[in-house]
Amino acid sequence: MSLERIMTDLLGSHRVSTSYVERTAYSHDLAPIPRNVLWLFNSLPDIIVKPQSLGEVAGILRLANNLKVPVTPRGSATWGYGGAVPNLGGILLDLRDLNKIVSFDEARGLLTVQCGVVWKDVLDFLEKTDYELPVYPSSAPSSTVGGFAATGGLGYGSIEYGSLGDNVASITIILPTGEKTIVDSSTGWVTPDQLFGSEGGLCIFGELTLRLVPKRQSGAPFLAYFHQLANAVEVAKDLARSTKPFSLILRAFGFVRSREREVLLSLEGAESGAIVFGYYAGTPDQVEESMNTFVEMVAKKGGILRPRYEAEFEWSERFYPLRIKKLGPTVLTSDVLVPSNRLTEIIQYAWQLGCDASTDVEVEAIWVSSDQVLFLPLFLSDERRSFRYLTHSAITKKLIDRAIAIGGRSYGYGLWNSFHFAASEPTRRKEFTKMKHLLDPNGILNPGKTLTAKTRLGFPLPRTLYAGFLETLWRLGVWF
Repeated sequence: MSLERIMTDLLGSHRVSTSYVERTAYSHDLAPIPRNVLWLFNSLPDIIVKPQSLGEVAGILRLANNLKVPVTPRGSATWGYGGAVPNLGGILLDLRDLNKIVSFDEARGLLTVQCGVVWKDVLDFLEKTDYELPVYPSSAPSSTVGGFAATGGLGYGSIEYGSLGDNVASITIILPTGEKTIVDSSTGWVTPDQLFGSEGGLCIFGELTLRLVPKRQSGAPFLAYFHQLANAVEVAKDLARSTKPFSLILRAFGFVRSREREVLLSLEGAESGAIVFGYYAGTPDQVEESMNTFVEMVAKKGGILRPRYEAEFEWSERFYPLRIKKLGPTVLTSDVLVPSNRLTEIIQYAWQLGCDASTDVEVEAIWVSSDQVLFLPLFLSDERRSFRYLTHSAITKKLIDRAIAIGGRSYGYGLWNSFHFAASEPTRRKEFTKMKHLLDPNGILNPGKTLTAKTRLGFPLPRTLYAGFLETLWRLGVWF
């Protein structure tokens, strides 16, 4: 019996597709695979399935495990590292129809949601309650709860409340074998921490019970503009240490036309100012004290305090940095976690990469603790210019290498960054390998990623070959 027939018997024909056009639409994510290396990976799924219940997800995985067919889980695919794109063909598991808010325990402040719920829908639901989310992603209008759980869980609110994993009471998961189980802090054989950030390789996050926080009495957005990026960085670092914002973001003011290939000796050499913005919440006295500190720091560094209505607008627009994609067909990103005291260094390095590659760069930094920053640079490229786009792909490797060298790490691995896992987090990689063998003995769930970059030829891409190839491309791109 064919795979299509098996899945049709389980789900019905309307939720199973082998259409070439539809399968092609699922063969890429935010950052398309360069056509020059596309032949190495089978990114075209054989079949697309769209379950609407956890029982159906379990049935799909059970059948796939028995048949030893690869399964690639996918939410909104807002991540750019290939984690939601097949590299070995097989089944594409579209989880977006699992989009229900299951229950709201108002007395205990708990909200249970399915993995395909979009974060913006959760925020809208909570508007009518006395609770709010402690943490949510910068891509909240499109990203799913399950995707955020699988890819790190750091974002807005993390500087005050930590990661998503720190704010989840329990999770209902489906294992690669098709077994459904509930995991919380009392589970003996596995811990939630081992599953969060596992990039779809250890389990499917079916449902998550989120711990909410009561809405605060008072809140205020803040915004300041700086002509010099260096001054904005210093103010943001001081704010993270001396105040307690719900969110703190630094964003460059538009693209930098850094095309002169000059060496940037300092941030003052960058052709852009920056904004520092965010949100304070607490009692009226706490918010007032924090805002006064902000005003003093901005004045000390020569910044321009913006009026309340502008701060409110910028806060309302915080989810949309990728609107810059309208300036070009392709955006490359390389999200890294770095110590806040090395932020200036990594920004300067990103600017320099943009100069060397003759491409525009925009940077955003989100504080996820008082001493750690999620750095999100965006490089404007053009996938239609195949060779140029391929040379630009080396930017991701070079930026992660620099982040590791200064005590940081890649924020995620997927397919393209899997080579950095051992250097970024050696202990966690060993634990992940052990859990992968334990939970997925047949290697069917999102295989050939995170730990390795497995090709359609049956073997992983060698790290040395990958590094040498990208370095050669980079040099060719700089010269030509």
